[in-house]
Amino acid sequence: MTVAKEQITDSSNSGLSNFRITIERLIELLDLEEEDEYGILRPTEYAFRTAMKLVVEAYDSMGNSFPKCSTGTDDRGSITLDWTSLEPERTVRLFCPFSAEQPVDIYHHAKNENVVEDIVSSSTLVYWLEWFNKR
Repeated sequence: MTVAKEQITDSSNSGLSNFRITIERLIELLDLEEEDEYGILRPTEYAFRTAMKLVVEAYDSMGNSFPKCSTGTDDRGSITLDWTSLEPERTVRLFCPFSAEQPVDIYHHAKNENVVEDIVSSSTLVYWLEWFNKR
């Protein structure tokens, strides 16, 4: 997996700033080399459009509570967005696949709980990002 600006995020910054950072990180993925010896580096158009759509819709719903995330691609051109917090220990991971034949998944983790579910709308992402923001 190729990672752009991987870091643990502090979701206490302003939502607009966090949204802008997230969008910039997604756009940076388009500047990656097309591929290397391990596979595709740059995201597919489908993965990019899916990620952008979900992030924009989540921000529209959440406003200033939108947390920033790290972004990365896999060797097939899928995009992963990771929201990670150390205190409390929580993770939300959005997986936007390289093609429409694969499901968009959301993974959430807290302590001993790990759950993966298919995402059908941005409301699922909003729900889990609001959960992520709770202290």
